[in-house]
Amino acid sequence: MSRIIHRSGIPMLVMLAAFSMSGCGILFGGGDDAPTPTAAVARALVPTFTPTPVAAATPTPAAPPTTPTQVIEIVVNAPAASAATPEAAASSTAAPTPKLTIDQDAVNVRLGPGTNYGLAGVVNRGQEFTIVGRDQNEDWWLICCVNGKEVWVNDELTSERDEGSVAVVTAIPAAPQQVAAAPTQPPAAQPAPAEPTATPEAAPPPAADPCAGIGGDGCKFKLRAGPSFAPNGGGELKLQLHFIHSGVDGGQPQGSYFVWMEKDGVKLPISDSIRSIALIDQQGTLGKYNYEVKIAPSSIPGNTVAGNYAIWVLDGNGERDSQTFTFTVPEGQGEIWMQFDQG
Repeated sequence: MSRIIHRSGIPMLVMLAAFSMSGCGILFGGGDDAPTPTAAVARALVPTFTPTPVAAATPTPAAPPTTPTQVIEIVVNAPAASAATPEAAASSTAAPTPKLTIDQDAVNVRLGPGTNYGLAGVVNRGQEFTIVGRDQNEDWWLICCVNGKEVWVNDELTSERDEGSVAVVTAIPAAPQQVAAAPTQPPAAQPAPAEPTATPEAAPPPAADPCAGIGGDGCKFKLRAGPSFAPNGGGELKLQLHFIHSGVDGGQPQGSYFVWMEKDGVKLPISDSIRSIALIDQQGTLGKYNYEVKIAPSSIPGNTVAGNYAIWVLDGNGERDSQTFTFTVPEGQGEIWMQFDQG
């Protein structure tokens, strides 16, 4: 019995071994299916995919460089052309306008650069004008405007600013041979005699009042003393007058009177705002006075004090109140004194 088992046991073991070997395929799947997931084809695809996009991305723009080059040229040229215009405009608008201011009262302005030109008007202290031009010596300024036209004024009577750019006026008309003042007062009835003090006696005989023809109450003032002169080097004309009434307190000073004065027929710049002072006398070099005016030679015809003058008295209303008195100032004698008496 044991021999039978032994013989039959061998084949059984062989079969069991074969079964177990075949069972691995049954339990874990077939022998042909296991290699499929690790196929070499799947791994080979990864490296061939990676370089393809990188190589394709490298050759890109070839055309762009042309555009920036043109843009740079436009940016450089445009500001340079436009920047010049504002600077030119700024320089033209920044140039100051030459101006001058009148420094004295009743300054004569003329038709040319000199006292031998005719009067064009009178300007006063503080008035401001635009400077249009100047003469070659810079002694006179052409200004705008008086009575609607350009006129000339002497440099010594003004203050200027920004005058450095003023051009010289070359087209200046020739000075007239004789200059006459514009007659704003009635002319003297008689020519001036050679001796100033003899003028009243030389008046034509008449009538009770030699000034009756001028209206009002006629001429009240008579020349009682002077003219007298004193030296001052001719640096200025200093006029000192004594207006009195000899019938009141032996010679009471009279107020609110002034004078019209001419040299060679040209009115001197004496303002009517300067009046005689009532009841007050001052002592001068030549005598008492209550009226004083000073005039620079530059405002006098010929630019000198010496010469021939005519003078008459005006009352508070600006009406003539005396005859015309004439006299001659000697060279270097710049101080003049006269006494007018209403009595």
